[in-house]
Amino acid sequence: MSDDDRDSIMPPPPPESLALVRRAPGALALVPAGPTPPMLLAESLASAAPRAFVHVDSDGQVRSPARYKLLQLASYSAALSVVAGVTWVYGALLGPPGILIGAGLGAYLTWHVRRGQRLQQAVRLLAHDRLEEAEHLLNEVRFSFRCPRPLRAMAEQNLGAIAARRGDYETALEHQRTALTLYTRMRRKNPMRQLTEYAEVVSLVNLGRTGEARQRFDARAGDDAPVGDYLKLQHWAAELYIALAEGGHRLDGDELHARARVALAVSGAAALLGLLAWAELEAGDREFAWHLLREAFDRRKSLHIKEGLPLLHSWMEANAEAAGVDLGELKARESEE
Repeated sequence: MSDDDRDSIMPPPPPESLALVRRAPGALALVPAGPTPPMLLAESLASAAPRAFVHVDSDGQVRSPARYKLLQLASYSAALSVVAGVTWVYGALLGPPGILIGAGLGAYLTWHVRRGQRLQQAVRLLAHDRLEEAEHLLNEVRFSFRCPRPLRAMAEQNLGAIAARRGDYETALEHQRTALTLYTRMRRKNPMRQLTEYAEVVSLVNLGRTGEARQRFDARAGDDAPVGDYLKLQHWAAELYIALAEGGHRLDGDELHARARVALAVSGAAALLGLLAWAELEAGDREFAWHLLREAFDRRKSLHIKEGLPLLHSWMEANAEAAGVDLGELKARESEE
């Protein structure tokens, strides 16, 4: 099995047992609100619903669920150390906590599988807004005895997602930077590191540290977006969110239209569509900007843009009427669904 294949494997759904994991210092027992929701793997990025997962390779390219299952089977048969490459569309498209909520399970040997399963369970709970339960499990994993570095990195990454969802961007940034320190020490190519880098710049913008966010984004990303479609959307969203905070962008009309065509084909791309609406308006294409903004409002349910991307949320709300969006009617419909 190649290294790229091993980068795309995750364990089966976790059991409810807490065995092999120590409780975090000072943590209280938490009664589950119900069974952990199942992990639903989408066939493609375009078809992925907000709470669905997609299987990605080490380049951040979405691959088929069938490939994931084959790699999973091969990995367990060989009893090898593996790195999961399943990430969560809900956060990937700058939904709730920016671009971050990447869900994946890191490298571990067979005796660490139970902890990896707990991490997967936490991510699924997070996808369904059960933040306290997810936080409890993530802390159990990161404080467990000799927790493997990749596993701890992803626990920190998802704790940052929870903090961002709560609007605590300072704590989110602390978790994200801890995760990045751990990822930096790993030699294996890992899309989770890039997801966390994008999450970090979003947190910096939310803290009003836009200059620092721009500096970090440019230093890491250069002028080119990643090759994989999943990471490419993350890159675009982070770039535009920084530009929104700066008050302007340097993208030409052809580039904006190309990005918009991609975003319009993705059902969970509400935040990216909102950012592109702002960019098109800045470029002078008012009609297309309002079309993109209406699409963003139509797709925003369950994405927590208000908490994760407050600057974008404010801009969308301020321009809803101009775009022909009845916010009162929209919110009433969202509450009924």
